[in-house]
Amino acid sequence: MEVHHHPHVEKKNFKEYFLEFLMIFLAVTMGFIAENIRENISENKQAGELAKSLYQEVFADSIHAQQVIKQRLQKEESLKLFGNIVSDSDLVNPPKQFYSAFAWSFFITTAVTFEPNDGVLNQLKNSGTLRYFRSMDVQSKIGELGVDITKIRERQQQEYNFAASNVRPFILKYFDFKLLDSVLNEGNLSMTETLQQHNARFLVSRKMRNLNDFNKSDALNLEYYYRIMLRSSRQSQFAQYVKANHELLQMLRNEYDVSK
Repeated sequence: MEVHHHPHVEKKNFKEYFLEFLMIFLAVTMGFIAENIRENISENKQAGELAKSLYQEVFADSIHAQQVIKQRLQKEESLKLFGNIVSDSDLVNPPKQFYSAFAWSFFITTAVTFEPNDGVLNQLKNSGTLRYFRSMDVQSKIGELGVDITKIRERQQQEYNFAASNVRPFILKYFDFKLLDSVLNEGNLSMTETLQQHNARFLVSRKMRNLNDFNKSDALNLEYYYRIMLRSSRQSQFAQYVKANHELLQMLRNEYDVSK
């Protein structure tokens, strides 16, 4: 019978096994650390790019919001002027600024409507990239601004519903749109700019339409309520948005290089 002899294998001692384990452990750990560093660098780069895009969007909206607030103040002043004229005049021969105040009070709507550009804001919330912003204060302020935008939209929808139900029937009955169209040169002139400049052709004494059916008490009540609604929007929803907008811009400037 043939006998096979197996080669002698030298057994490793504990120290050699431990060194092998240590080398494998260090290799895995270093790979894990390297991957984390790579991911952090990538996320920080993305955070910087998103911060810049968000800053540009929010900054543009801050300018737009201030323009809209300025127009809203003009509308509130025009409503007050309209109310004063209605109270003090028989409206047979109203003061020259009457129709300008009338138009600003009840017809101008687009110029006092604020529509935020929240594309980047929604992208951050819906894609999960909001987590790239390490600062919890920044994340919180982004969420706060989103809530304030929703509140402004809801409030403006309330204003629109009120105007559609109450203001539009009132102005259609009493306002002279033929005069307005002639002042605007049949649409060739901007209505907002024309009214702001108090176009001379609009500063005329002209009898109100359906004056015999005009009820001063109802008109004044409409003016009061509409003005209070607009003022409340400006002092509440708009003020909250402007505050959150300003604070977020400041945070982004402090955390990231958004100037490039």
